[in-house]
Formats: sequence, structure tokens, C-alpha cells
Amino acid sequence: MKIAVSGYVSAQEGSVASANALLLRSLLTEGHEVDFFSKPSFVDPRPGVGEHERFRFISTDNVGPDRFRAKVQKVPFLGFLACRVDCATYERLLLKKMRQEHATRRYDLCLWLGDYAPGRVKNLPMVSFAQGPPGTDARSIVSRFTEIRKLAGSRRALQWFTLAKLRLSPLGLPPLKHSDHIIVGSTQSKQTLHAVYGVPPAQISALPYPIDLNMFRPAEEPAPPSNELRVLWLGRIIPRKRLDLFLCGIEHAIRQGLQVKATIVGGLGFVPGYEKLIEAFPFPDRLRWIKGMPRQQVPALLHQHDVLIQPSDEENFGSSVSEAQACGLPVIVGHTNGNADYLCSRDVHLTDDRAETLAAALKHTAHTKSGSPLLSRSLAEQHFELTQVTQHLSTILAEVLASRSPVTRARMHTQSETIDIIIPTLKRPDHLRRCLEALKQQDKQADQILVGVRADDEVTHAVIQEYEVTLPVRAVEARGVGVVGSMNSCLKECHAQWIALLDDDVEIPPHWLSNMLAHGQSRSDVVAAGARDMLQDYPEMRKTEPLEEDVGNVHWFGRVTGGHHRGGGTARAVQVLRGSNCLFQGDFLRSCGFESGLRGRGAQVNWELALGLQAKAQNLKMIFDPTVHIIHNVAPRHDGDTVHRGIFNFEGTSDIAYNETFVALKHGTGLVRWTIPLWQALIGSHVCPGLARAVDFILRPRSQPRQRFAATLTGRLAAFKACLSRTQTTGSLLSHQTAAPAP
Repeated sequence: MKIAVSGYVSAQEGSVASANALLLRSLLTEGHEVDFFSKPSFVDPRPGVGEHERFRFISTDNVGPDRFRAKVQKVPFLGFLACRVDCATYERLLLKKMRQEHATRRYDLCLWLGDYAPGRVKNLPMVSFAQGPPGTDARSIVSRFTEIRKLAGSRRALQWFTLAKLRLSPLGLPPLKHSDHIIVGSTQSKQTLHAVYGVPPAQISALPYPIDLNMFRPAEEPAPPSNELRVLWLGRIIPRKRLDLFLCGIEHAIRQGLQVKATIVGGLGFVPGYEKLIEAFPFPDRLRWIKGMPRQQVPALLHQHDVLIQPSDEENFGSSVSEAQACGLPVIVGHTNGNADYLCSRDVHLTDDRAETLAAALKHTAHTKSGSPLLSRSLAEQHFELTQVTQHLSTILAEVLASRSPVTRARMHTQSETIDIIIPTLKRPDHLRRCLEALKQQDKQADQILVGVRADDEVTHAVIQEYEVTLPVRAVEARGVGVVGSMNSCLKECHAQWIALLDDDVEIPPHWLSNMLAHGQSRSDVVAAGARDMLQDYPEMRKTEPLEEDVGNVHWFGRVTGGHHRGGGTARAVQVLRGSNCLFQGDFLRSCGFESGLRGRGAQVNWELALGLQAKAQNLKMIFDPTVHIIHNVAPRHDGDTVHRGIFNFEGTSDIAYNETFVALKHGTGLVRWTIPLWQALIGSHVCPGLARAVDFILRPRSQPRQRFAATLTGRLAAFKACLSRTQTTGSLLSHQTAAPAP
């Protein structure tokens, strides 16, 4: 495989950079070709890689901005701006150089080591082997603000709090949409990327860093026995690493009579003042602080201790933990520490962040420290051995390449692809019967048809029984609220490569499934396709209304266009499809699901926009084909939603406004996350008016403008409140994830 690589690589620096150096050399040994893009003053892997016939270093030195930054980086504000300019110009130059080389070298994919891909190279899959989810340090600063204020002072604490909030905003987060696949060190990080940032699980892999098992190995001669429990902290002193918990736990253990001798190795991080915790420790004779140590001396340091403790919050993968295990030491890790994936029976995974829990873990370790170090060493060899990690990485890269390759997809498409169909319904037997009758006529048959049926819907089961002989149709009990609950219930039963969504009141033409499938197979980045639905609500008006090209688009300035029923022209890429008839790639739909946070008792509006924005965030496409027509009979609803039938309803209007804003804030990325709500507030629609429609008070007083404005404002404010509450509680939710009990 021919790979373009950039990122943090150094055999002499920190654990992440040194692990990447091991991986880089191992990839070359495995037979891959590597072109490394960087500026020598920033990262130069050549001393570690040496002369290798399959390795090329391509300098991307943005000379002017880099030299200017070096001169003024200590000047307040000017230094900050110079660093931003240096970073931006360097990333732009990196991508430019990659595009130039790709034009002649034809790379298979691009790999970013220790960072997220900052942009794209056309037709080149981008894989990010990141240090973890973004914003972990920022979230710790926000959640531990009171502690930081006591240690660093109010002024510095406010400065870091402001920077943390900026880091967690769209302006500070890395553009995850440029990564076709993200590799992180643990399941903990994988869950965070999905829960907090909406990255589909199918696009994330968990892979630990490799460890130099020759450098980190048990001591040839064991240390002399000691009555003391020799405890080690190894790493930077920053809020997320929880030095406060480390010290408080040791203090509790000492007060309970445990003989503990603790060593802290690591310098102060970006927040000053944490040395006060060390200075205030009530048993100074039991504590030693070493501010720095060369990496080559770390194995000997580990051999001098009985246990390593890393109580960090949201730890992606602590290399010091795996290095300690490789040296035969047991470890104690925090309850949201990703190293919990790689523990043996000698290790302890804390169930919470209380000092009493850590003290109990120390007492447990003191009683079991005489156990064999071979158990820890065996675990390290099983998970962190360089060749195994490299082979696993190569497998991930090959799978990404296969999934993004049009040639591979074309080869896969020569085989018969499976299709499931989801149809939510509620007491509309005549319409469902017409829908199923149309499915019988398809030139490509579905593998199964799942009809979401409510427990109190007696009439639908009779219709399904009529077609069980001629169609692979069955009822699925619809749980949850409204149509979203019904579709999510059916989605759990879907295992096909493609999943079609149909309203029960549509009739599709015989070629609909085959046409939509052809669009889905046409390009590697297409995840959905849909057709024009010919509404039958006002037949005479529909015959004469003009056709439009601007259908299903999310414009940068915030306007989202619908109107799929009057779309004209030829098949084309759009950002939003109408949910009455569409075909989705199964893996994409299963990873995203249907947004369950929407309001509405029946047909929760804008679940389609939620899927569209998630696809847009991943740089995936949807195809709208107006040349394929379906009949949409517009059946009556049983949920009291009269808004889409031309009758004002306060609750229904408020729900629509809520859903529009909620979806934009939760699933929007980049500029449109803010321009969509801004467009809604300023322009809006007739159903949910914005400020510009205040003229209705004069021009259309009978359209109930006051009630419509009140309902709209109620819904939009509720959506902002819900999203703000969700953001503020993210850290709390993550800290309460299920944790394994301590042994």
C-alpha cells in the first residue's frame, strides 16, 4: 500500500510520538511505501526511520510564517496570532503538497498520526489515528473550574475557562468531517466520539498504541521486598490527570494505616498552581516529586515501584499504564480511563472518582503486590506488541480503502445485495394495502418488509396477513413515540446492506427499488437516494405548479429547501431527501439511527434533516431523482397534527419549530450549525415565521400571526435550552458511563 503520512513522530519525545515512530518503521517493514509530509523544524522522522528504500521525506516548510512565529511567539496577543497564522498556512501547504504528489504518485490513502486530518485530497481516503476525542482537556477545565481558581487564581482560571469554551465551540474543534475513518486508543474514546460528536461507530476503530517491549520489560532481578507500597504517578500535571484525586487517595490510605511511599514524575502542564497540591500534602516524607526524566530512564523507574496509578478523566490510552504493565507492574486506572480495555486480574479499574475508592484500591494492591509480574507482562505482549498492532492497523487501512474504492464497490455489486424495507403505519389499512400491492410489482424484490405496528392497532395485522404468502412482510411492534419510535423499532430488525423507507400511503412504480439501488451503487460516497413524490392532496394545483431545481439543499447562509414533490430536472446530489420514499445504505442508517430527541406525538418533522446533516458532516452524498415518480396519497393522520393540513395548531407549530432548531444545533457542523437557526429566526416559513414575516400582522391578519409567532418562539427557545443543557451535562454523562467493578 502506498501511504501519504503526516503527524507527530519522534523516537525521543513523548509516548504518542514515540509510538508513532514505532508504527512508521513497522509499516515500512511490512512492505508499505510511506511518503512523510512535514517541515523539519516541526517533525522530522528521518533520524528514527533511517535510510529506507520505501520511505520519502517531503519538506513542507512555510518559511515566512514559521520564522515570524518563532520571533514573536512570546509577545502577548501578537504571538497568539502568529501561531494561528503559522498553523493555518502550514496545514494549507501540507494539503497542497499532498495533492501535487498524489497527482503523480497515486497514493492509496492518507494517514494522520496523532492528529485529525485538517482537510481533504480529492479521491484519497483520509484516516486519522488521533490522540483521542477532541476537547477532553477543555471539558476538564470547565468541570474543574472551582479547583483551578483556587490554585491558579481567578484571573488565570477565567482565561483558561474562556479558552476551554472556545476550544469546545465549532471554532475550536477539529473538522472531523475530513476523516473517512478515525482510529483511537480505546472503547472509551470511541464512545465519546459517537456520543458527543456524532461520529458513526462504523467509522471508528479502537487500537492501542504499540510499546517497545524490549525497552519496557520486567527487571532481570526483582527489587528487594519492602513493607511499603511504592506508588508511582507518571505524566503531565494537568487538570484532567486528576493529581488531586491521586494525592487525596494516598492521604486516605496513609490515615488508614497503610505504609505508602509515593513518587510523582512529571512537570506542570498548561495550568499553573498545581504544585500547591504537592506542597500542601500533609505527609511530605511520604512523597517525592521529580519534575522531569529522560525517557530512557523510565523502565528503571518503573522497576523501583509496586504499582502505577493513573486516575485520569476521559483518558484515551495512557502509554505509561501499558509501559508499566510491560514491566510487570499492576496498575490502577480511573473510571473513565480507556486503559480499562486492557487490564488483567492484578489491575484495578476504579468505579468512581472518590478518594475513598482509590484508598481501597491501594489496600487491595498492597495485599496482592507479591503476585507474579508475568501476568501483567503477558497482557502487554498480547495487546501492545508492535507487529500485532501494525497488522491490525494494516487491516483497518485495507478495509477503509476497500470501502472507499469504486473498483472494490463495483466488484461487491456484482453479487446480489440485500434490501430491507421499513413502513411505519397507524390504522390506515386501505393505504397500506395499496403500498404493499405496489411492492409486489417491483422488478427487484426486497428481502424483508418490516411494518411498524402499534400495540392498539388491530386493523393493520389483518392486512399484513393478506400479503404474508406473496411478500416477505411481517409486523414489528412499534415502541417509542411517533413515527421515529416506529422506525427505530423496525431498524433494530434490519440487517441488510440497503434499507428503504416508505410511507404507508405511497405507491411506488415497479422500477423504484432497482433505480434507487443503481443510484446508491453509482459512487462510493453515496449513502441514499430518493424520488419525486407526486402529492395527491390538491391534484389540480399540483398539475400546474412550476418545477424547481433548488430542492433538498442546505445552503451555507442557512436556508434549507424542501419541495421534493415539485422537483424538476435530472438526478443530482442533494443534502436532504423526503422520508416518504428513500433508500439508505444500511451501515450508515444503523450507525446514525432516527433522531429520538424530536418533538411530536405522531409524525415528528425534520428527522430527514437530521440524517441529511449527519451525512453532510461526513462528506457523503444523497441522490434525488425527479424523473422517478411515486404516488403519495396523503392519508389522514391520527395524531392531531393539523399543521400540514393547513389548520393552525399551537402544539404542532411549536413542535416543528423546536425540531428545526434542535436538529440544526445538534447535527449541524461548521457554519450552517449557526446560519440555519439564524435563517429560521430572521426569515422562517409561513408555518414557523421569522422576523421578516411580521408583515403578516398587517397583510394577513386572518392567518393568526400572533399565535404562529408565539408557538414558533416557544419551540425555538426550548430547542436552544435543550441543546445548551445537553452540552453542559456532556461531561457529567461521560463520567457516569458503565465501569467495571474493581477486583
